[in-house]
Amino acid sequence: MTLLRSLQERVAIRLTPLRLKLEEWANKPWYDHPFGPKPSGTANKYQKLAEQIQRQNYPEIECFERDSGFQIPIDWLDELAFQTQVVIKSSPLCYAHGRVLYSTLSNYLQHHPPIQPMERITIWETGTARGFSALCMAKALQDQQRSGLIVTFDVLPHQTTMYWNCVADHERGALTRAELLYPWRELLETYIIFQQGDTRLELPKLKAERIHFAFLDGAHTYEDVMFEFSQVERYQLSGDIIVYDDYTHSLYPGLVKAVDEICEQYHYRRTDLKANSDRGYVVAVKE
Repeated sequence: MTLLRSLQERVAIRLTPLRLKLEEWANKPWYDHPFGPKPSGTANKYQKLAEQIQRQNYPEIECFERDSGFQIPIDWLDELAFQTQVVIKSSPLCYAHGRVLYSTLSNYLQHHPPIQPMERITIWETGTARGFSALCMAKALQDQQRSGLIVTFDVLPHQTTMYWNCVADHERGALTRAELLYPWRELLETYIIFQQGDTRLELPKLKAERIHFAFLDGAHTYEDVMFEFSQVERYQLSGDIIVYDDYTHSLYPGLVKAVDEICEQYHYRRTDLKANSDRGYVVAVKE
């Protein structure tokens, strides 16, 4: 047994450089300006987009906030979204998921007070992008004065300079994500860990005693949603929550199929929400 273990250790050490090279090769496209080698539009264009989206109303989301008893400060949300969610793309802009996450997590924290003074809430997120949703959840933890750790996964690197297809490209030039989010550094340093890589490789590497809350917004295929769910569900207890973004059958039928199956077969009580015809969410509570 000792000889076998020694052999396994030597093989693992020898293979580590190869594994690192393979991961570097697989992630290479995400280091080479994935949003383009220059700003995607003028600063004025981003400003106009921000003004348009800030005029939108979301009656279902507003009702959900009232029922939860919590609403994210809108000025704070709009400022963060202007830097991280107002982008140039073909589909309509919407960052109402930040409101859903803040209200849902705040309500969860109210109904799950700490058993011990420094008890920590563990949150997993897939699909970090520019960091908007992670910061909305961090804001909930801060406002409720709770200790917590948000581990957020994405293929995009955190410390690589790039243009992000946002207004900061004009104001500050190419930036790392860490630099882009510098105005919110207190929340980053207190609550958030950024993990780079494909979730199929990275999620199994991390172990948790419990995942109290999760936001799954990575790849939207049936297979990927089911895989990410399987990595979270095993660490959840009754009352713990998973929030799903982009629950829209016409755009993401695989995701819709997976979420429906999860709620029906794995006993998650669901609340369906719509921001508009192109953007829906599901808040799933483990029974």
